[in-house]
Amino acid sequence: MGALPPLFLAPMAEFTSPPMRVLCEERGAARTFTEMVNAEGVCRGQPKSLFLLETFPEERNVWAHLYGPDPARLAEAARRVEALGRFKGIDLNAGCPVPRITAQGAGAALLRDLPRLGRAVEAVAKAVRLPVTVKTRLGPHPGAPVWREVLRLAREGGAAAVAFHARYTSQGHAGEVHLGVLREAVAEAGGLPVYGNGSVADRAGAEAMAATGVGAILVARAALANPCVFSLAPLGDPCAVAERHLALELRYRALAGGVSRLGAGEAAVLTFRKHLFRYFKGLPGANALRGRLMELRTVEDVRAAIAAFRG
Repeated sequence: MGALPPLFLAPMAEFTSPPMRVLCEERGAARTFTEMVNAEGVCRGQPKSLFLLETFPEERNVWAHLYGPDPARLAEAARRVEALGRFKGIDLNAGCPVPRITAQGAGAALLRDLPRLGRAVEAVAKAVRLPVTVKTRLGPHPGAPVWREVLRLAREGGAAAVAFHARYTSQGHAGEVHLGVLREAVAEAGGLPVYGNGSVADRAGAEAMAATGVGAILVARAALANPCVFSLAPLGDPCAVAERHLALELRYRALAGGVSRLGAGEAAVLTFRKHLFRYFKGLPGANALRGRLMELRTVEDVRAAIAAFRG
């Protein structure tokens, strides 16, 4: 098979903060996205929402990933994001299946209200000079595919691309990835770039998705255990990766200011614990580490846990 399309780090709530993004960029990710950022929170200047829009100077191609139910507020948030001068584009979430998001009329709920989705795309595209993309799903469930309508609305609204998680909302993050449907979407996109997402974890998975003709591939959960997946390579030295990630996490938490009452070290440890076990999964001692993750409270504790795997 020929060259693969570029691999992007998909947006993931609670994971794709600057430390994870930089770690993946260093290992080949061609584009990254922020966590899901609440458009209303951006419009109101809420510190927690603005903290999610922090970036590191070395980030080369990071896009802001916004969600919300109101086209006007999404457009206003996009204007504010553009004014920060940190991002290469705006990505709209129309695919998150989590109930607390869909209950607001946001995320995948927009697939059940296509006119509002169309208004949102158009409003944001008109509000900013940055390119606007849409991350979505094939439809609410297999009996209600709406990907053709989504492509039409995206084209008419001025979107630069559509990224399909090639599952339906009803599937969550499990079950069949519908590559045949994704191939149809590429063929019927009318020149609009289509990206693919869904359970790509290695070269074989990337080649299978690339065979649909997508212009880029978004990698999500596989990157959490192996940020080297963007080079389609094994993790290598897990201790070195973990130490690099921890150092980046400490930098990020130092920016928190009034967002957290915790010190940078304590906040970094609380966040980093959910990453640590993944790097050592399958190695001798990994299960014991998993059992005592909650006991790791200081940076020194974490560094000692990493050092224990050096043998």
